[in-house]
Amino acid sequence: VIPKSAMKAIGFYGLGTMGRHLAAHLNSYSLRLQQVPALVGSRNVTKAQKLSAEIGAPYRESFAALAAECDVLALCLSTSHDVASVIRSAPAFKQGALVIDVTSGEPTLTRQIGEELAKHGVRLVDAPVSGGPTGAEAGTCVSMVGGADADLDEAADVVGSWSSKVVRCGPLGSGDAVKAVNNVMNAAHLLLAVEGCLALDKYGVKPSVALDVINSSSGMSLQTQRLPNYVLSRSFDFGFQLALMRKDCGIAADLVETLTPTATLIPEVHRLVAAAEAHLGGDVDYTQAAKLLENRTKGELR
Repeated sequence: VIPKSAMKAIGFYGLGTMGRHLAAHLNSYSLRLQQVPALVGSRNVTKAQKLSAEIGAPYRESFAALAAECDVLALCLSTSHDVASVIRSAPAFKQGALVIDVTSGEPTLTRQIGEELAKHGVRLVDAPVSGGPTGAEAGTCVSMVGGADADLDEAADVVGSWSSKVVRCGPLGSGDAVKAVNNVMNAAHLLLAVEGCLALDKYGVKPSVALDVINSSSGMSLQTQRLPNYVLSRSFDFGFQLALMRKDCGIAADLVETLTPTATLIPEVHRLVAAAEAHLGGDVDYTQAAKLLENRTKGELR
């Protein structure tokens, strides 16, 4: 336990599918470190009240209230535009505060937000996570972080409270860039596996048989391993919205359009995921993107 003079007020804002689990881990970390609970908050105050009752972490009714009180404040929202909106809503932050943005964000906007905060003596690191709701609940996320070295040093234990691995990616925005590329590759692997299995099914090879071979061979990926549970089962319940996957694929597509404009694969994955969202709606699980290819081939994987 650290001395009282060294204690810091730690908070978490944004208690959605991922955030509520990360906030619970942060609260446990604060209790272990300084025997003081973390503070929590949400745009949906009911969520904050519910989590507060579950884990014993006091809640605040606004982001502004957390910003005024916290030395270290993490937040996890749907988009960087949401992050910019709530940060700009705060009249003042605690002097010298460190903000840890766990949102899967846009690198350019993240850097812009960081510049705005720096004018007020507030520091920002980006720390998006991979691992889905299961990893968030278990505290085994992989976190990819970007920012100044000293700020990453200070953020390390906080981010580590919900992570099994923390990777320093570079300057501010680097974590967001890596996360976007990771997620577009995730979607690409899913779509490629579905497309291949649809062709094999029409040839007379059962998808389960094809995947038994692939998952023991060089074509294996995390997505081919997941396909039986989330697609062949028709459950489509991984826990990540298609709209959020489309957003992340769009960030990756913008990145390659700017830096490697000859790229073809990432933009095509983005187009397919966007087409799936237009066809199915954004609220469905991203694994339902398989249905776009099924519809086009008049097939169904089981």
